[in-house]
Amino acid sequence: MIRMQDIGEITYGGAVTLTEWWDDRRIADGRIAKKDIWKKASFYTYLGIGLPATLMSAFGWWRNMEKWTEHISHGFLYDMPRFVYNIVKSMSTESQGRTGSDAVKQAQDILAQRQAVARKNAALPVGRQAARSYEPEFNTVGVI
Repeated sequence: MIRMQDIGEITYGGAVTLTEWWDDRRIADGRIAKKDIWKKASFYTYLGIGLPATLMSAFGWWRNMEKWTEHISHGFLYDMPRFVYNIVKSMSTESQGRTGSDAVKQAQDILAQRQAVARKNAALPVGRQAARSYEPEFNTVGVI
């Protein structure tokens, strides 16, 4: 049976998941990098709601809210390994390759190089004469 307090726990998990999805979109668009932990909304949603609820439940603050804070602190504690893993993973993947805004800059550099080559090739005269002709050699070969 789902109680009203369970809705709070589900809402907390949904808020963390939604902000993580939004952060992933911003990383894909190049607005933030994976290692920018301080710019991720999911970091603040997870810690900003879960940590106070866990402290309130652990130390017995606001006893009348304990039914709510206990449920939220369970979600906070169950999600702690994933949270730490994502932080470690985001710090290590950044050093292995380009992501986020670095990838956008790299793509812009490649595009600029290709446009420069295209402009250089467009400046070449069309139908240049070959410096050497092989016609005399072909005429000296006799076919029996």
